[in-house]
Amino acid sequence: MSVLFPHIPIDPIETPISFAARLAEFHLCTDLRSFLKGMGIYPKELLSGKADAIECFAHLAGVSAASLYRNTACAVSKRRFDVRGNLLSAEFFNPGIVFCPACLRDDDTDACDRARGRRGHFAWTLRPVRTCSIHGLALTYRKVAQWDAKFRELDRLVPERGAELDKLVDEAQPQSPSPLQDYVIARLAGAAGPSWLDSQTLEQAVRSTEMLGMLAGFGAEAKPSKLSHQDWDRAGRAGYFVTSAGEQGIRELLYTVQGGFRGRSAKPGRRKLFGATYEWLASSGTSKEPGDIKRIMREHIFETMEVATGGQVLGDMLPARRLHSVETLASESGLDARTMRNVLAAKGLIPVEAKISAYHVFDAQAGRAIAASVQRRTNVSDLPEALNCTRTQVDQLIDEGLLLPISDGPTDAAGRTWKAVPNKEIARFLTDLHERARVVDVIASEMVPISKAAEKAKVPCVAIVQLILAGFLENITRCNQEEGYAALHVDPLEVRTQAALRLPGISASKAFGRLKIPKSTGWALIDRDEGPSPEVLTIKGPTGRYPIYRFAEESLEAFMSEFITDVRVANAYDVQKLVAVSRMKKAGIRPVIKKAEVGVDFYRVSDIAKLEAA
Repeated sequence: MSVLFPHIPIDPIETPISFAARLAEFHLCTDLRSFLKGMGIYPKELLSGKADAIECFAHLAGVSAASLYRNTACAVSKRRFDVRGNLLSAEFFNPGIVFCPACLRDDDTDACDRARGRRGHFAWTLRPVRTCSIHGLALTYRKVAQWDAKFRELDRLVPERGAELDKLVDEAQPQSPSPLQDYVIARLAGAAGPSWLDSQTLEQAVRSTEMLGMLAGFGAEAKPSKLSHQDWDRAGRAGYFVTSAGEQGIRELLYTVQGGFRGRSAKPGRRKLFGATYEWLASSGTSKEPGDIKRIMREHIFETMEVATGGQVLGDMLPARRLHSVETLASESGLDARTMRNVLAAKGLIPVEAKISAYHVFDAQAGRAIAASVQRRTNVSDLPEALNCTRTQVDQLIDEGLLLPISDGPTDAAGRTWKAVPNKEIARFLTDLHERARVVDVIASEMVPISKAAEKAKVPCVAIVQLILAGFLENITRCNQEEGYAALHVDPLEVRTQAALRLPGISASKAFGRLKIPKSTGWALIDRDEGPSPEVLTIKGPTGRYPIYRFAEESLEAFMSEFITDVRVANAYDVQKLVAVSRMKKAGIRPVIKKAEVGVDFYRVSDIAKLEAA
């Protein structure tokens, strides 16, 4: 077979089919299929990159076979193609006619050069390419019949010329190529790109980028079938910012998406959070492996969302639950969800905000430990019987921190009550109390119960218990026939002496009352590692345990003169608390000790003067 003459070179940017169409017009003024068949070449075989067709056409046209293979999607199986060593599916290619009208106008400009003709750019056949890099215009998409489009004969399928073509150019949207498009072109040319993207197949890299970009740019509600070519271009731009940063960038996006959902009352399911991106990865109707994005999404879900033991996520099973939500832990432990939420907040495992979702997640093992302590507890109303004392004595023990209860109300509720105490706390308290006493068969006449000693020494019962546990009292007995609080007997004279010597100032519960704050807030102030708080006198006894906290009245006065609560501000101005808080915000007055830390907002008294100016 002879070489066509005169010789026309192939343009490096065009497809072999486009080159063949130009040769057909130049040499025989005929259509592509008639030209190829006349030369003994089946058009479909040249289109699909069959070796015999490529070699034959290369010899006929006087070009290298390599220049033809370079821009050919060579079929390797049904709907699978090889492009420069990259295995791609049919979905990676545009099914219709795609072109830049400005490029066609340039091709049409020199009418004297019949060899010029319209060139079908290989890049235009690729879905991720949506911008002409030469003219900075969005490509034009034209739907045609499937049988008519596969050879992409631009002379026939884009009939516009002159003014009509100028109109298409004017209507094309100016834009720069997306970074994803640049990446695809560069990778096909053999250039290296971001490491995570390069570790994926080209199709995996593009699909992951676009699907994550759809999530980032359009939200979880977006449907792939509803996105336009411009929408996909926008998704590619947003997604490349994510995937070019590798696994860290992908995880940051997933965290951001979850953060936008946090606080809603609805359950943050995988599909609700990640939308079509998750649907794509979970789909069983495709044979295409999505790549490393599937592992990253699966591990992220395992690490940040509650998944039950044995739960299946994207083809893998979680052997043991890592995270619980308030709802799932309450269900597992058989507790009321509201109680569970309050207990977890009191223990610091979840935020204290009243509106925290029942689906907020936390470490499953830590949650189970707290749930177990709740299940092994005694209600405050039953403590008098458990401790062998009165309800007033129980309240004193809790108020002074000798018993550590479980809160069944929000930690910032000023009037909240303590509903229960873990049984291990009760056992610890009774054990330590009993260890300080000598067991006797007969109680000596000078020894009296704690309640009687309190009357004689004129100190609260709880102060005597503090002196006992700290080790300041020596003469303590317990009848071997009795246990608990009421079983202990002390010497009132020793109590009076030690109380006067060891208990300066006022007790913690009285101090908190003087400050007009909840006792829980008072203890939170004391427990803070830094920041302003009332000066506390910490008294430690011979046992080295159960420190006694006392307060000098002058230190309380000093604290109150410098700091004030929103309630006290409201009382001072005779308005409701919400009104006082609103006025302070408008005046630019901000709390110096925040409610999130101690349950009540504290302000500087000196700042309140701004309210007068406002």
